[in-house]
Amino acid sequence: MNERFPTVGIIGAGQLARMTVTPAQALGVNLLLFAESSSDSGAQIAPHLVGDYRDLEALKGFAKGCDFVTFEHKLVPLAVIKGLEAAGVKVFPTSDSFQYSQNKALMRERLSKYPAPKWKVTQDGGDVFDFEIAVMVARSAHDQAVTWAPTQTIKSDGICTSTISPAPNLSLELAERAQHLALSIASDLALIGVMAVEMFVKGGELFINELAMHPHNSGLWTIEGAKTSQFEQHLRAILDLPLGDPAMVSPYAVTGNILGADKTDMYRPYLHLMARNPNLKFHQYKNEIRKGSNVGHVSVVGENLVELNEIISHARDYMSGEIDE
Repeated sequence: MNERFPTVGIIGAGQLARMTVTPAQALGVNLLLFAESSSDSGAQIAPHLVGDYRDLEALKGFAKGCDFVTFEHKLVPLAVIKGLEAAGVKVFPTSDSFQYSQNKALMRERLSKYPAPKWKVTQDGGDVFDFEIAVMVARSAHDQAVTWAPTQTIKSDGICTSTISPAPNLSLELAERAQHLALSIASDLALIGVMAVEMFVKGGELFINELAMHPHNSGLWTIEGAKTSQFEQHLRAILDLPLGDPAMVSPYAVTGNILGADKTDMYRPYLHLMARNPNLKFHQYKNEIRKGSNVGHVSVVGENLVELNEIISHARDYMSGEIDE
């Protein structure tokens, strides 16, 4: 049989790679992961090779089994990506784009025409900015680009605990401006793939903070909350397929990240939580459960934002063991 479906290699086999498996299977696209360990979240459910993502020669060998290569985190050394490109490997996003997600000073210089924060950001935000948002954007080689609704990210001790989409405290005018900014940056940097543009909001103004050129935690809501998830869109973009519809399927989508704590049984909580709210969706990463580790996330969509926030807050607290009933 003539196999016409491409193989996409992902450097990294964590939970973001794991969540790419389902849309890849639906599209018939073959995935091959480059894992640090066979116990990595994505490696548990997908074909993979084990090695060091800083090892260019190992990655060249990995790339021989792939038509395209991408990555799930920003830790891959720029020199490694350039080395793969020099060897003829199709890597997306390219090194020319990817460098701006690794070097904040370089990003600020390259995006000097866009507003950036000039004040010191405290760990908990304080009065420095009103709130933080992220805009997911996707762009293909043929310059087709789309954005999802801006997402408000809620953090504790610098860790994202939940997201709300669309960002409820953002005016329609600011939301449109944020999406336009994300699209402009994607075009300026010749992005191919998916990117999160993280911004601070203060006094009706937007300030660009960081770029993440891969599927991102702030876009987890798109699995249940959008017609096309960030994971499917990333595949479409790097394969230069027509992009999918990013529209929301419900007025609001709320997600909560489950962090490791004292409770280690992540299966038994289903009995209570599924009975309490049949609309709640679960994503287990099957990572080692230890304090502060990223265990999984829960998501719910609907019309009543107060109710959705309560559902997610309760689910997070129950799964972590903070409450028991």
